[in-house]
Amino acid sequence: MTSLVLSQPMLFPWLGMFEQVKLADVFVFHDDIQLPRSHGKGKSFQTRVQIKTQGGWEWLTLPIDRRTPLDMLIKDARFPDQGWRKQHLTAIRNAYRGAPYFQTVFENLVKPSYEFRTDSVCEFCIEGMTRLFSHLGLGPKIYRTSELELPRELVASGRIVEHCKRFGASDYITGLGALDYIDYDLFDQSGIRIHYMEYANKPYPQLHGPFNPYVSALDLLFNVGDDFPTYFASCARYWKELDVARSSYKRK
Repeated sequence: MTSLVLSQPMLFPWLGMFEQVKLADVFVFHDDIQLPRSHGKGKSFQTRVQIKTQGGWEWLTLPIDRRTPLDMLIKDARFPDQGWRKQHLTAIRNAYRGAPYFQTVFENLVKPSYEFRTDSVCEFCIEGMTRLFSHLGLGPKIYRTSELELPRELVASGRIVEHCKRFGASDYITGLGALDYIDYDLFDQSGIRIHYMEYANKPYPQLHGPFNPYVSALDLLFNVGDDFPTYFASCARYWKELDVARSSYKRK
C-alpha cells in the first residue's frame, strides 16, 4: 500500500502539516495552481504563519510583488524585494530567544532557510518545508505537480486521482478542507481510499501564555528540541468512518 499527500508550498506551516507528511510515502507540492486570491490582503496560509510572542501571536508574512496578476500560479509568484528576510529573523529571534532549544534550531534550521537566495515565493517555501522534513526525520518521496505534466483540463478530484494513479497510491491523505470538493465516487471507481486527518493538537510546553496549536512547527522545535516525536499524536481515518465526511457525501 502506498499513501500520497498533496499540499501547496507553505511558509513554515503548523505541526499538523508535518503529522500528515509523516503518514505519506509520496508527498507532492501542488505548485501549478493559482496563488490564492487573498494573497494581496495577506490572508493566505500559503504565505503567512503564526508565531507566539510576548505580546500574543503574530503573523510572519511573505510579501508578494504587487504587480502579480490574480491568476498567477504559485510557482510564478515573486518577491518585490528581500528586506523581509531580516524582519522575519528579528521577529523569530525576539519571540523565541528564551526557548530551551533556540540556539540549535535557529542556527541549524532557521538561518540556513532564510539564507537560501531566491526571488521565488514557491522556491523559498519549498526550501523551508523540505528542511523541516529532514529535521523532523520525515522521508517521503517528493515531487512537484508542475513537473508531472497532467492535462490542464483535469481539475480538483480528477487531478488528485491522476496523481495517485501515477505513483500507484492506494490511499490519499488530506485535511477536512477537502470536504468542499472531493468526488468520493471518482476515488472509489479508481480504487483509491480517502483518509481525513484527525488532529490531536497535543499540548507541549510553550512560551508566552496559553497553548496555541496553530503556530508554526518551529515553535515546537524551539520549545522541545529532539523530543518532538512525542507530540506527533494525530492520525488519519477512512472517510466512511467519519460522520462529517458521510454528511458531505450526501450533500453532493
